[in-house]
Amino acid sequence: MIGVSAEESTEWMVEAAKPGRSNILVKLQGMNDRSSAEKVIGLIVFVDEPDVQPLHDGSYFIHEIIGCSVYSPDGVPWGVIEDVYRTPAQDLWVIRYRGTLHMIPAVKEFVKNVDVQNKKIIIEMIEGLIEE
Repeated sequence: MIGVSAEESTEWMVEAAKPGRSNILVKLQGMNDRSSAEKVIGLIVFVDEPDVQPLHDGSYFIHEIIGCSVYSPDGVPWGVIEDVYRTPAQDLWVIRYRGTLHMIPAVKEFVKNVDVQNKKIIIEMIEGLIEE
């Protein structure tokens, strides 16, 4: 399904898909020219949960990360992940802490444990990541 939201989406049959440089190239059935393909640029692709291919260990879907509570290794709460920004180097997790948004690089040096089932992430904060 493709659309601006799950409620406002249209079902399409995928004929083929392959990885691009920074995205996935998808050929939809019945979309055979550039002008028809341009109509879906910027829309969201929705996939039913049973059809989602599993990710390798240590990788997570953005919707699994958003809403997770973030804690220090000793249990100090740092906030909740509100958004994820994709950058060429790594993802940035956006956390609201004491009313201010902070971006935490999603890298092994900081992220110690991710438990998406319990919506809990442990991050080792270093000086400068979050200003108190």
